[in-house]
Amino acid sequence: MKPMLIGHINLARSLNGTSEHFVRLIEALDRQGVRQHVLAANAALAKRLAICEQVQLGPLVRSWVMACCLMPEVDVVHVHDRSGRRAGLALRLTRSMRYVLSRRETEPLGVNPIDRSILLRASGVICASREAASPLRGTNVVVDTLEDLRQDLRHENGDEMSENRVAAEHVRIYRRATDSRRIPALLL
Repeated sequence: MKPMLIGHINLARSLNGTSEHFVRLIEALDRQGVRQHVLAANAALAKRLAICEQVQLGPLVRSWVMACCLMPEVDVVHVHDRSGRRAGLALRLTRSMRYVLSRRETEPLGVNPIDRSILLRASGVICASREAASPLRGTNVVVDTLEDLRQDLRHENGDEMSENRVAAEHVRIYRRATDSRRIPALLL
């Protein structure tokens, strides 16, 4: 299999529990030899990732426009936070890059056509819980819920092994997103 290059966009400005999950995912993907390019808005977050061998850090980005302009050519982009989602859509529309996004919020989809287009043009949505996935039922979005995998892994020993299994699931999702036979839904 051809080695993949995964782009990550994280525009969160503060460190929180979600940032910790982000760092652990990048580190686990690095241990598996996955090449990655990370664009982040938080300097402390970027500094924590500087030790990863397979991770190339871009400059700090302050907006989705900067992230879109500074993302190199990658196989798939993973947008990790709400503020970076427009970068995913812009990369898809302007450079035909596929993207997946993380969804943690549980509120129903709004009527904003841009937000709906972001979800419907994504090559996949990775939900942290069933509650986050629930509002997406009945759409053309491919949804992966990692809650069950994480609950199963809590009962196993060894955090690194658990993180490696979560990273392997992400790689499966990334590979599926690059499948050229799948055409993202269009919102007209």
